Amino acid sequence: MKKTFVLAAAALAAIATPAMAKDAPDTSVAIGDLDLTKQADQDKLDNRIDNAVRRMCRVEGFDLQARKLERSCRLAAEANAAPQIELAIAGAREERFAAIELDVQG
Repeated sequence: MKKTFVLAAAALAAIATPAMAKDAPDTSVAIGDLDLTKQADQDKLDNRIDNAVRRMCRVEGFDLQARKLERSCRLAAEANAAPQIELAIAGAREERFAAIELDVQG
């Protein structure tokens, strides 16, 4: 099973005009190869998300308006990802504990 996170700048879309909202950026991050019960793999996930957010929110230009738009996009995407990360880690821990219980009884 291929596991991915879908990151979106949803908060940015909420404050943007309707035309901008439909063009709000999104991306996905693969997590199927990670064991999220391990800190090292959680760190890898954080790096993947950070890189994906940077690519997704990159804007043309270096003026103040462009920098503000990029920062808003990053903050929105990170806020969108946070609950997904927590759920994925909690789910991985639950799966691991369930497997341990089965092994002990089995």
